[in-house]
Amino acid sequence: MNIMRKWWGSGGRMGSVGECGDPINSQAAQQHLALGLMHLKKLFSEYTYPPHTLSEPEKEDKLYNMLPLFCKVFGSSPTCDLQEKFGDVLLFTQHVSKLMVTEIRRRASNQSTEAASCAIVRFLEIESCEESSNGWMLLSTLNLLAAGPPDFIEVMTAASLPSTMVKCLYLFFDLPEYESNSPNVADQTDNNETEFSSSERRILLQKVFVQLMVRLCSHVAPAEELARKDDLTLLFSAITSWCPQHNALWRKSAAEVLMTLSRHGLSQPVVSYIHNKACVPMCVDNMERGQDLSPLEIVEMFCHCVLLSQGFF
Repeated sequence: MNIMRKWWGSGGRMGSVGECGDPINSQAAQQHLALGLMHLKKLFSEYTYPPHTLSEPEKEDKLYNMLPLFCKVFGSSPTCDLQEKFGDVLLFTQHVSKLMVTEIRRRASNQSTEAASCAIVRFLEIESCEESSNGWMLLSTLNLLAAGPPDFIEVMTAASLPSTMVKCLYLFFDLPEYESNSPNVADQTDNNETEFSSSERRILLQKVFVQLMVRLCSHVAPAEELARKDDLTLLFSAITSWCPQHNALWRKSAAEVLMTLSRHGLSQPVVSYIHNKACVPMCVDNMERGQDLSPLEIVEMFCHCVLLSQGFF
């Protein structure tokens, strides 16, 4: 299935299965999902209670092997199914969140901002085969989990996922321009293996990455974590900072995340942080100092600041 059509056709939910209206096919799909769920539970039980001590690489491999199955089973299910059908889902969420934080920190440690951003993007972008793209499957899994109830979000927050994602977003401002290339149709062997152009990979990453951040910042706990770790200023700085034109989508993404936070995440500690850190005046100062900003960019930034001010004051 073409992943681009899959994304737009499913309204942004990855991993849709069983879309055929044929009752016989639908019943077969349900049986297939039931078997998949049983296998997922078995794999996670073996991961949680291994017959022998596992090394960290072995643990990570086992967890990565579960992700495609998890996305297939729950990709088109209502979020209530997560807890009803998978009793260990909170523990699963904890392990998956910690794995994402670990992988990102590995790639950012002792690197320049450009090198770190490139390494993280290479990890997260989809490859020729979706299921063998570890970073992409990890991101897609977290995106599904983030649509769940608040206790899912609290587990992710305890693993420092929101603050890690914000740091990534800020790093993405330093990404070099990707080389344009076209999909190699001749090399496509079946519907599950599709070559993507660089722009398609980047668009898909941006869509899912931002959707995950928006889902996280629709709750109070991530906003408070960002304030507590002093990472909330990164979002304010991001929406009024210059970046190369090819990275402008990440600045728009930061604005979308911040607007979501202003609607859903404004607890008293968050509001106090924004006032104490003078976040909105900092945005205005950035615009005044931004000699490389175009008039259109300044207008766009000003509109964001006005909208945010209405939410914060």
